[in-house]
Amino acid sequence: MNRIFYRYIARSFWGPFCFGLGVFFLLLVFGSLFDKLNYFMKSSSGAGVFARYILYQGPYFIVQMTPIATLLAVLFAMGGMIAKGEWKAGLAGGWRPFDMIKPLLLCSALTGAGQLVLQETAAPDFFMRSAYLFESKIKMSARDDWQQMVKKDVAFSAGDETFVTAHVFDGRRRVMEQVIVSLYKGGDLFLEINAASAAWQPSLKRWDFNDGVMIKYGGEAGPATRRFTSYQSAISVPPEDLVLERLIPDGVSSADVARRLRRLKAVGAPVSVESTLLWVKLAGPLANPAMALIGAAMVLLSKRNNKFYSFGLALGFGFLFWAVIIVSQEAGNSELIPPVLAGFAPAALFALVSLWGLKRARAI
Repeated sequence: MNRIFYRYIARSFWGPFCFGLGVFFLLLVFGSLFDKLNYFMKSSSGAGVFARYILYQGPYFIVQMTPIATLLAVLFAMGGMIAKGEWKAGLAGGWRPFDMIKPLLLCSALTGAGQLVLQETAAPDFFMRSAYLFESKIKMSARDDWQQMVKKDVAFSAGDETFVTAHVFDGRRRVMEQVIVSLYKGGDLFLEINAASAAWQPSLKRWDFNDGVMIKYGGEAGPATRRFTSYQSAISVPPEDLVLERLIPDGVSSADVARRLRRLKAVGAPVSVESTLLWVKLAGPLANPAMALIGAAMVLLSKRNNKFYSFGLALGFGFLFWAVIIVSQEAGNSELIPPVLAGFAPAALFALVSLWGLKRARAI
């Protein structure tokens, strides 16, 4: 009997969830459409390119909208149970309120697991494809200045054990100034190149370093130093790929962020942004159970069953949750709070508020 009852409640979750996810997905699609339509109208790229851009952003949109769809599903499911008298019948049959909420929490945990899988697999890769397509096919054809990027004090990876820091990186001129290259072998520093400048040689597909010092470590007599006027390195990563090496939060998985963290620590670069992002990504799927608890608390406290009201409530609370995540992440980036707190605080805050609401509704 328990399994039948739980399955019945769980089935009432998935219909509204799929409906809400589809509607919220389309809202983001149309928002992106109008946001980028100006570039599309000015560019010479065809409609197929723009359609591919929207398609590539699909997995990212799904990841972003899953918690809001979870909230809507709980609002609809519990609201429907109350409207049909099933909630009162369950209470009369000896079921405790929280027992009838448990199947919905299990469903929210499953949606969180699905969000995590998509977030760590398809979403980053497809988001980067959409970013590349926009920059190279749509935006560049509309306005050819996207590569005019000058960044200061950058650090990036040029290979598994090769790390580069530069005081100035000029993507359009394909040069770097005040460059330090650190090459590692088995985790130990093997070679260091300290140069006044570096320039990309397109014919050789190599970086040339000028006016610097090369230090080789690991010898019995200690580090060996050699000055050079010009040195052709084995680094073959082109400037455009180094530009894309910049951190794009929605275009990396947790594993990518963890690898980037290790690389930045190896060159002594600041890591507050990457550390915060890692915890935000790990905590992201927890938004689904938190939204489920919020939805249950709102239904039991308001006792209202209006689908338009539930839809607006889901949208409002979803974007409020989004705003709290952004504020918390920025606080972590600025080192105002620890990165782990920046990641888990939003879900924990909403879960605590919802538990308080459930206690007031005498559901727990």
